[in-house]
Amino acid sequence: MTTAAPHATPAGSSSPPRRSLLLLYLAVFGGYTGQQILTPALPPLARELSLSEFQFGIVMSASAAMVALVSPWWGRRSDAHGRKPLLVVSLFGAAAGLFAFAVSAHFGLLGAIGAALTFALLLATRGIVFGGALAALPVAAQSYVADVTPDEQDRVKGMARVGAAIGLALVLGPGLGGVLAEFGLVAALYLAPGLILLPAFAVWAALPQDARSEGPKKKAPRLSWRDERVWPFLLAGVGVYLSVSMLQMSLGFLLQDRLGLTTGETAEWSGYVLLAGGLPMLLVQGVVIPFLKWRPLRLLRVGVPLTGIAFVVMVFADSLPVFFAATVLSGLGHSLAIPGYNSVLSLRVGADEQGGVAGLISATNGFTLVLGPLAATALYQTGVSLPFVCGAAVLGLLAAFLVLSPKVRDVPSPSPAGETSAEKSPEHAAAPDGAGEERSDVG
Repeated sequence: MTTAAPHATPAGSSSPPRRSLLLLYLAVFGGYTGQQILTPALPPLARELSLSEFQFGIVMSASAAMVALVSPWWGRRSDAHGRKPLLVVSLFGAAAGLFAFAVSAHFGLLGAIGAALTFALLLATRGIVFGGALAALPVAAQSYVADVTPDEQDRVKGMARVGAAIGLALVLGPGLGGVLAEFGLVAALYLAPGLILLPAFAVWAALPQDARSEGPKKKAPRLSWRDERVWPFLLAGVGVYLSVSMLQMSLGFLLQDRLGLTTGETAEWSGYVLLAGGLPMLLVQGVVIPFLKWRPLRLLRVGVPLTGIAFVVMVFADSLPVFFAATVLSGLGHSLAIPGYNSVLSLRVGADEQGGVAGLISATNGFTLVLGPLAATALYQTGVSLPFVCGAAVLGLLAAFLVLSPKVRDVPSPSPAGETSAEKSPEHAAAPDGAGEERSDVG
C-alpha cells in the first residue's frame, strides 16, 4: 500500500508556492554572495597577513571539510525537524562565523595579534563556524524544494533555480568584491556577514513553516554514496567542483605573479576576471539550457571538456585578454556541467531519498573543496602552471569516463511524490535500461 510522503504537496495544490520559493532562492543567493564577495580579497589578504599559500589553502579547505563532514548529518536533522529551522540556523550561523573571521583578520592587519594567532582564529572562524553553518544551506534548500513541488517537472525546475541562485552569487559576489577592493580589504570583510544577515531575518520572519516540522516525524532511508544509482555522478561532481576550487584558489596568485600586479590591483583584477567567468552562467542557465532542452547527462558530457580546454588555455595565459578568455570558456563549461550534475542525481532517486541525495551532493562538493585548495596551493608552490595542468588532466579523464563507462547511462525516472523507493511497481522496477528516459533526463 502506498502512503503519501510527508513532503508531498497537499492534494489540490496545482503548483508550488511561488512566494516561498522566491524567498528561498533569495536566501541561497544571499548566503553564497556573502561567501563569494571575499574571493578576490582572500589571496592578497593572506599575503598581507604573512600567511603562506599553503596556510591560506588550509583555512579555505577547513571550511569545505566541515561541509563534507556535517552535510549528511544536516540532511537527517532536516528530515527530523523541518527545513525552515535548518535554514534559519544556517544563515545566522554563517553570518556569525564570517563576522568573527572579519574581526580576526582586521586585528591581524592592525598588528594587534601575531601571525600564528591570526592563522588559528581564521581557521576556527572561517573553517569550523562558517563552514559548518553554511553546509546546511543547500541541503535545506534542496529538501524544501522537494517538499513543495507536486511533480517531477516542478522539482527539476526548483532544483535548477537553487543552482541558478548559487551561480548568480558566483557571478556577482567576486565582482562586488573586486569593486570593494578599491576601498581596502577590510570593507569586503565586514560587508560579507551583513549580506547574509538580510536573508536570515527574511527567512525567519516570512518563510512559512513547512509541514515536516509540524507533522509526525518519519525516519528517512539512509542513502549510501556507494549506491550504483549515484556514485558515478558523485565522481563526476568531484571532478567538476575540483576544477572550480582550483581555478578560484590559483587565479589570484597567477595574475599577480605573471602580470606583476600590486596587492590592490590583484584583488581588483581577480574580481573582474572571475566576474567575466561567472557571467555565462546567467545566459546559459537562464536562456540556453531551456532552449536546448538537453538532458543532464548531455550537459555533463559537453560542459566537462569545455572546462578542460579552458584550463589548457590558462596554462599559457600571459595577458589580461587571455585570462579573460580562459575564464569565460571555463564559465561556459561549468554553466553546463553543474546543472547537469545536480539534476541527474535528483532524477535518479525517489521522493523519499531527496534529502539523502542532497546531503551526499553537498558532502561530495565539500570534499572536493577540501582537496582543491590544498592541491592548488601545493602545486602552485611547485610550479605556477601545475594547478591548471593537473586540472586539465583530471577533466580529460572525467570526460572520457562520462562517455565510455557503462555505469553512466540514462535510467527510468524516479517514483512520483508519495511513492517511496521500496513501493515502486514491478513494472517500473523491471523497466529496461533507457525505458522512460524522455522523463528521466529532462534538462
